[in-house]
Amino acid sequence: MIDRLLLIWMFFIAFAAQSQLISAKQKKVSKFSFDTNTYVYFNANILNSFRSLTPNESHLNTPLDKRADENPLLCSSYTIGVSTPINNYLKVNTGLSFTQNGESYAWNSAENDSSYMYSTIYRYIALPISLSTSYGKKLKIHLSAGVVPSIFSGYKQTQEWTDADGSKYDEEITIQDDLNYFKLSAQATIGVEYFFGKLSVRAAYIYMQQLSNSYKEFEDYIHRGNAQGGQLTFTYFLK
Repeated sequence: MIDRLLLIWMFFIAFAAQSQLISAKQKKVSKFSFDTNTYVYFNANILNSFRSLTPNESHLNTPLDKRADENPLLCSSYTIGVSTPINNYLKVNTGLSFTQNGESYAWNSAENDSSYMYSTIYRYIALPISLSTSYGKKLKIHLSAGVVPSIFSGYKQTQEWTDADGSKYDEEITIQDDLNYFKLSAQATIGVEYFFGKLSVRAAYIYMQQLSNSYKEFEDYIHRGNAQGGQLTFTYFLK
């Protein structure tokens, strides 16, 4: 979790520092370069989302019970934004995101047809801010790291169960009043980006770690989401 973010961030810093050692002569004879284009971008993430969950010891120290057996949930998120260079090596990126994270649970009786399962999704509107660098020829290595402040926008838990006779039932819950309306996460990506004309396409691995608690101060648990997966980004150069 945090160690992965630190590792990518250290690699990011080392990569940027190494870039400053490139001599002027090398720059003249090499087609390798940093991306200094200003562009708008759209990206889509497919993430294997989960969470860390611990009892809130400063409140009631409530046991996790069945929540200890929850599983990851596949979620998607989308961002539209702008990327602007701040020097010859680094760019700042910001935009507007629709993000989701969640978890799931499934139980099946070994004695009869009883079963119970649910999936929980937390939805947010976010303003991601990151620094990035891309280096190479038409195919460049891309690194980024930053923070994602988010505002809570929705909750959905879908429950399905069967009784001992196999009869099926379901329920959807969309109201949850124990959640904080703000959360802060860190994210980092590493990938490759291909440039052609005024466009580029990038495929990357992304890791996200929530830094704040999803629940309010005096709720039963401390919940911090985490996710990892793939990111696909399309860009259009403005200049």
